[in-house]
Amino acid sequence: MRLFEIIVLAFLICTIYLLFRKNKKLFLYSLFGGTISCLFHFYLESYRWQMVPAYLLFVIIFITYKKWGYSLFWMKGLLVVWFLCSVFLPIVVPVFSLPTPTGSHLIGTQVFQWSDSTRMEWFTSEIPDDYRKIMVQLWYPSRSIENNNPEPYMDNINIRSKTIGSAGGFSGWLAGHIELIKTNSFLNATPDFSSSPYPVLVLSHGITGMRQIHTALIENLVSNGYVVAALDHAYDCNLTVFKDGTIADYRSDITGHPDSMKIRRKQLNTRVSDVRFVLDKLAEISLPSMFGGLLDLGRIGVLGHSYGGATAIQVSSEDVRVKSCLVLDSWMSPLPGDILKTGINQPFLSLGRPHWDDSNYPSNPVLTKLFMGTFSEHGYYFTLKDSRHLDFCD
Repeated sequence: MRLFEIIVLAFLICTIYLLFRKNKKLFLYSLFGGTISCLFHFYLESYRWQMVPAYLLFVIIFITYKKWGYSLFWMKGLLVVWFLCSVFLPIVVPVFSLPTPTGSHLIGTQVFQWSDSTRMEWFTSEIPDDYRKIMVQLWYPSRSIENNNPEPYMDNINIRSKTIGSAGGFSGWLAGHIELIKTNSFLNATPDFSSSPYPVLVLSHGITGMRQIHTALIENLVSNGYVVAALDHAYDCNLTVFKDGTIADYRSDITGHPDSMKIRRKQLNTRVSDVRFVLDKLAEISLPSMFGGLLDLGRIGVLGHSYGGATAIQVSSEDVRVKSCLVLDSWMSPLPGDILKTGINQPFLSLGRPHWDDSNYPSNPVLTKLFMGTFSEHGYYFTLKDSRHLDFCD
């Protein structure tokens, strides 16, 4: 819970207590203080729906006092129950905080929209001449910030909330408070060249994921001296919002399709091309500009979660610019058989859950072990006890 939310609830319990004690003067002071704290809360922290019962309770307490005074004991009992609900909601559905990064660098970020004129968008056959577009967010070490207003965890939450709710199986308005979550990153912060150039990592999200859902990991890496580029794989992503406000919705639900794995492999090739395209664009922005000399393109790594893990492995197999590969609970089934049997040349680290028995691909660990068997050195595979698939996200 945030500071003024705690203050509001503290005034609320004091107001109810003083109503019970029949101390009119202190009761009115407490009611006034609660009202003022609500105003500060609205102005400094912003409203969220989980606090609505608390806001309304101040009004109900005042109406109860004016209409019945101190005599209606059953109403007082109802006020206590309402108060408990007012405390329960913001605790159970909090505005969570991202972990404080462990490194010494401040964190800057920028968002880019790039279009690949060499690839037609096969997800949008209804739109002629639609070229593949992707959104890419770059996080980098920074030496100073121009403002003290960190970036929100997700942009355009008014557009995203419906699809976030659909993915989670709840109404979209319930996710509205996500816009209040702040990161440790600052838009357009001045890059820190004191230890540059920095190794570069490109992150590929899982299916229905998005570039933001690994922000805690990204910020920790950047604070310790990495540059990280995370992309939205359009139409595999939960929702991509382009700079002009247009969207690429999720179009990858092929559950039950008889050729689902064939389609997934086609999508995988698209994802691989996305990552390789990002590597090309990073080479461009590392030329003289505010990022000139910041990126060490001789030290590039790729990492990914789930479907993004398969993406990272195949990119490593195809692109010699990649020097290392890290996967988080990687989905191995879409990978071509030759990659599973022959492996990759780069150092490799896999972190995963103990089993996939609760998924549609229970044999996934078998494929992982087949792939790991191709390494004579520099191949590492760890399972995290009691972990589950989404534990590798924020």
